[in-house]
Amino acid sequence: MSFPNTDTTYGQLFERAAAFAKGLVAVGLKPGQHVAILMPNSPSYVELMFATYLAGGVLVPINARFRRRELGFVLADCDAEILITTDAVDEYTDFTSLLADSLPGLRESSYGSRGSAAGAPRLRHIFLEGVKRVPFADPLQDLVEAGIGIDDETLAAATSYEGIDSLAMLLYTSGTTSNPKGCELTHGALLRSWSAYADLVGFEANESMWTPCPFFHVAGIGVTVAALVRGAAMMSMTHFEPSSALEHIRRNHAEHLFPAFPALTLAIVRSPDYDAAKMAFVRTVLNVSPPEMQTMIRDLLPPETVLLTDYGMTEGAGMITATPLAAGDDERLLRNGRPLPGIEVRITEPGFEDEIVAPDVSGEIQFRGVNALRGYYNDPRSTAETILRGGWVRTGDLGVVDANGSLLYLGRIKDILKVGGENVTPLEVEAHLGTHPAVQMAQVVGRSSERYGEEPVAFVELLPHGHADAEELIEYCRGHLASYKIPREVRFVTSWPMSATKIQKFRLKELLAAEQKAAAD
Repeated sequence: MSFPNTDTTYGQLFERAAAFAKGLVAVGLKPGQHVAILMPNSPSYVELMFATYLAGGVLVPINARFRRRELGFVLADCDAEILITTDAVDEYTDFTSLLADSLPGLRESSYGSRGSAAGAPRLRHIFLEGVKRVPFADPLQDLVEAGIGIDDETLAAATSYEGIDSLAMLLYTSGTTSNPKGCELTHGALLRSWSAYADLVGFEANESMWTPCPFFHVAGIGVTVAALVRGAAMMSMTHFEPSSALEHIRRNHAEHLFPAFPALTLAIVRSPDYDAAKMAFVRTVLNVSPPEMQTMIRDLLPPETVLLTDYGMTEGAGMITATPLAAGDDERLLRNGRPLPGIEVRITEPGFEDEIVAPDVSGEIQFRGVNALRGYYNDPRSTAETILRGGWVRTGDLGVVDANGSLLYLGRIKDILKVGGENVTPLEVEAHLGTHPAVQMAQVVGRSSERYGEEPVAFVELLPHGHADAEELIEYCRGHLASYKIPREVRFVTSWPMSATKIQKFRLKELLAAEQKAAAD
């Protein structure tokens, strides 16, 4: 693996992971028990990830953006025996203070205490990477020292518990509208899904794949898995910064880039340090955005570089469909690809579990196959609502599949606006606004309207040196979008309400609704 200031060989990774794994066994971790990690991307995170598996445990990567409510819920729900965190980013996020706020009574716990905290009764150990000392956590180095007496045979016995269809991790959803749900993902689901992507792009052992996606997100985990199955290099960074990312990519000649999200991709290709002529070594870039934005990004890449997209979700262990490497622009830029091997996709009438619609007719995207979640941890009701007869998984997403089996994602069903009787997909409006040279990010939500039922409102973040006013952006939409799709108002923002990697649109809608209510009162 490679970080901007640290390169690690597989031999070094195994040695460090084994030392941590022996420590986990020494402090009492039993096969199948859960280990939670609350950290930003770092070499230690990868070492602890593999240490958990070497010790026969189940990994719980906790969203580093969670705050008191979400963190408290996940720690209570996930049944982690051991939690590992860090002080490395205290200037941005103080994880130990956040833990103390989320778990009542933790501040009063004595140093090295083996008692459980209120709210997380199975949590027996907290380890802290760094120099800070808090009463309720042991230094991470203590975990290594605890394992010195564990021999290789004892560790191998713990590891042998694992099978390809056993539980690998609980990966919690973003919790954008309710409490996060813990997706039960097996080793097989992760390996098969991300091996298929490695095959798709021709990822080889002597190559590198770069991603800034966090390891608590399925994309960050997935690239790590893809690199592992190929014996290749995974490249990441603790904090995304375009110039540092570009320097790292160029130094390592990364053949494959996986920024995944347009905000990250655009930050790279719009950076003052970006020069397409110096990036010809990049063979593939994976970015998920609508056709208009894909086309714009493609034109900014080196001619030799192939731009791909996909459709995926946590419940699918990552990718469900992806555009083939050899596909023409009509498919690679305009659609979200075909199902990966071992996966099926169908489109059903929204509100009807198994009423399949004809090709090119929109409906709810459903999938099943080797990548599907096993269920939601501690949540049989949500599991039953999501996993249908025959193993089909409901996504809540709107899409169409053509006669060739190629998927086009149209957005979340719940986000579709009804403007004067016409359906408006926010994704289309957002993509067009995102092509304006001053726009960093746009999000469109509905506001109640007496005349139209709903009307679109755009929230826009400008680039650091971008200049545009509301009327300019509205005019930019005229002539390109139908009149009912054009935002009635543009609001400028400098920050967004976020989950893991997604903007919480419901909070933007709540803001508009509260303003309307206040005006009416």
